[in-house]
Amino acid sequence: MTKIIAVLGCGLIGLNWAEAFLKTGFRVQCWDPNENVQSQIDVLRDRFSGAQIDYFSRVEDAVNGVEFVQESGPERLEVKRGLYQDIENALGAETIVASSTSTIMPSDLQKGLSYAARFVIGHPFNPPHILPLVEVVGGNLTSEATVTKAYDFYTAVGKQPIKLHVERMGHLANRIQAAVWRESIDAVASGQASVADVELAITAALGPRWALMGQFETFDLAGGQGGMANFLGDIGSAIEALWDDAQRPVMTDELKAKIVAETQKLVGEREFADKIKRRDEFLKAVLAAK
Repeated sequence: MTKIIAVLGCGLIGLNWAEAFLKTGFRVQCWDPNENVQSQIDVLRDRFSGAQIDYFSRVEDAVNGVEFVQESGPERLEVKRGLYQDIENALGAETIVASSTSTIMPSDLQKGLSYAARFVIGHPFNPPHILPLVEVVGGNLTSEATVTKAYDFYTAVGKQPIKLHVERMGHLANRIQAAVWRESIDAVASGQASVADVELAITAALGPRWALMGQFETFDLAGGQGGMANFLGDIGSAIEALWDDAQRPVMTDELKAKIVAETQKLVGEREFADKIKRRDEFLKAVLAAK
């Protein structure tokens, strides 16, 4: 099993990945173009007794001797492809490179790479050191062995990976999230509800239910004793009618300003670090209760 992992890009996601890897006993080699991240890496080293984590100023050195690379750089195609080319000659013959990209499809990222067969998407959900989901999806040139190895690797570090068999922009969970976001924005844009009321509709109804069961299990229960078959035959058509009524809101400057103002009122003046701490504590409690 992989013992040394490279984390390329040490922003919020990259550092959270590093924390997750350290927790499961792996040695981590980090790189980021901003050398100031060394102080945050030092904090991680001090937090975990015996943690092996180092910063490298040269990306080629960061991937030296590793069997798995987790890239979490900026969400821009040209930046990521440039980074992959920079490490090409430094990678081991069997090293797997996984990207944390939220929206870019793997076939677009792996074009022209000599190691394209060993390239895969390993998309976490923020914060990745707490939430267990990782979406694993290969591109046109990715070998099935790479997908399997990546899946097994994420399982070994305590994640709950899923294999996606079709490439789609945004993968799976983000597309579900985007659909909810579209409806949330439309509710505010149409005057149906305020930002605070949309939040309450999720946190006081949908959210607690989703923490226990997904949409399929939820609607299976909605079908009563007849389960999903009864739901699809009895209630499903009413839900399908809502699909036809869905609107794509236009994000005007006025609407953006309204959303920003109402969100600021909702979240208050708490410091960013306090918001993160509150979120993480709640997520840990929810996961522990399952």
